[in-house]
Amino acid sequence: MPQMMLALSLAATGAALPRHAHAQASAITGSQVTTATVETIDSGSGEVLLRDRTGGFITVRVPKDVHNLPHVQPGDQIHIRFFQTIAADIAAPGSPPPQSTVTSAHGLANRHPHGMMVSYQRERVRVLAVDAPHNVVTFVDPGGITRTVTVKEKPIQALLATLKVGDSVDVTTADAVSFEVMNRVVTPSTTVTEGAGQTAGTAPPAHP
Repeated sequence: MPQMMLALSLAATGAALPRHAHAQASAITGSQVTTATVETIDSGSGEVLLRDRTGGFITVRVPKDVHNLPHVQPGDQIHIRFFQTIAADIAAPGSPPPQSTVTSAHGLANRHPHGMMVSYQRERVRVLAVDAPHNVVTFVDPGGITRTVTVKEKPIQALLATLKVGDSVDVTTADAVSFEVMNRVVTPSTTVTEGAGQTAGTAPPAHP
C-alpha cells in the first residue's frame, strides 16, 4: 500500500539530517528463501499468491510488462528466493519524476524452469503536513490521493523530522525474486532471454 510504502521507506540513521543535506534513506523490508505452492494468479493485477511450508502467505507482484518469465499455474511447487528493499529520496526541485523499471530472465536450473525478476517501482509523493512531535506525515500520492501515516520506527522518525511542507519525496520499492518450478522438468534446449533495465510500461524488445 502507498502509505506503508512511504512509512517503511523513510528509514534513516539515528541522527537527524541537517535541512541542507540531501536526505535519503533505505531499509530492507523482506528477505526469504522457501518452498511454496502457487495458490492463485490474478492476471489483472499481476499478483501471485504463494503459500509457504508453514502455511503463511507471500504475495509477489509481476509487472504486466514482463512476458519472459516461466509460466506458473495454481498448484505448482516452487523454490523461491525473495528480497525487498524500500528507499526514499527527497527530490531536487525541478527534477524529472522517477521511472519504474524491470529486468527479467528465464532459463533452466537442473532442467527445472527457472526465472528471475528485479523490479523497481518508483513514485513521487508530495508532503502536505508534518507533525514531527507526534510522528505523523500527510502526503499526496501520484494519483492525487491524500494519505496520513503515523510513523512508529525511531530511525524513520529521525528522517521525518527533516521533512517540510512542499517537499517531494521519491519512493522506490525494489523486489528481487528468483524461483524454480520444482514439479516440472523440460528439455535443456531452452535458452535464457533477458530484458535488462527496461522501463516499465513499455513493450519488451523483440527476439528473433
